[in-house]
Amino acid sequence: MTTIIEQIQQRHKKALLTKKETAKELNISEATLDRLRKQGLIRSKKVCGGVFFTINEIVSFIGE
Repeated sequence: MTTIIEQIQQRHKKALLTKKETAKELNISEATLDRLRKQGLIRSKKVCGGVFFTINEIVSFIGE
C-alpha cells in the first residue's frame, strides 16, 4: 500500500508543487489556498517570485 506522499510524488515527479498543483491536490481553489497560507495553516516557499509547496507540507496539512 502506498502512502499519500508516494502517490503525490508519483503524480508530479518533483519536490515542489505550484499553487495550481497544490490546490488541485487539496481539491480547493487557489484563492482558498492563498487564504490558508496567509492564515499560517499551510506553509509555502518563495522561489524566484513564485509560491511553491512541499509535498511534506501538503501531507502535513491533510493531517496524515
